[in-house]
Amino acid sequence: MPSIEFRVDKWKMHRFYSKNPAIAKYLPPTKPLTQKTLFSFLSQYKNVYIKATRVHTGRGIVKAWKSNGGYRFVKIKGKAEDASSTQDLYRKVKNALPMRTIIVQKAIDLAPINGRTFDIRVMMMRDAKRKWHYSGMVAKVAGSGSIISNVRRGGGYVLTVEDALRKSLSCGNERAENIKKELIQLSHRIIQYSEKYPFFSYQSGIDLAVDKQGKIWIIEVNLHDPSHGLFNKLNDKTFFKRIKNLYWSYRKNNTRLI
Repeated sequence: MPSIEFRVDKWKMHRFYSKNPAIAKYLPPTKPLTQKTLFSFLSQYKNVYIKATRVHTGRGIVKAWKSNGGYRFVKIKGKAEDASSTQDLYRKVKNALPMRTIIVQKAIDLAPINGRTFDIRVMMMRDAKRKWHYSGMVAKVAGSGSIISNVRRGGGYVLTVEDALRKSLSCGNERAENIKKELIQLSHRIIQYSEKYPFFSYQSGIDLAVDKQGKIWIIEVNLHDPSHGLFNKLNDKTFFKRIKNLYWSYRKNNTRLI
């Protein structure tokens, strides 16, 4: 049987979700990385993310952008490096990410909190009877100088989605509730369609984001072993307790894990 990493490969999953029109409209433009696609994406979008397809938790992510007379890029966090051309950038990225499969993706102009981007983890869990439930959401804010929102790896922090929307978009209660409703509806749509994907999951952490206009985007669908600990970092433990209750309810009544 192929490895878990092979089965949840980012490019494989992107192509899968792209086949569903109701989900595809939330996906950023994405292609396998070549010199040609890198040049095309940087010409069209100016800022891109470059990702290794079989690693997760924020590893193997590079952000690249046009600069005066050339290009710059950062891997995860820290000081930006220079590249004189797309050929030079491609070579340096390949050296920084010595993995077999890499994708290039449009960098969405995300709504910031004090200059830092954030995304939203929505947890979907099966119960004892294998029925899917929305079980909570949390905002993950990127650490200082980090291009990723992974809290442990990027040095960021968490806060409630309501607080994140209020601070980033100056949302009133009604608009925030409408965005949250769309996040939950989209997550249900994604997880129901995921039943057709050749990988069994009983818990999923769906990473979504909101741009400066309030449009929702899909960042990543984590069908395997999503973190519960993020929710324990919130002062209100309601989501964390709900996740743990569903987790143990499933585990006590089912043997299938993947």
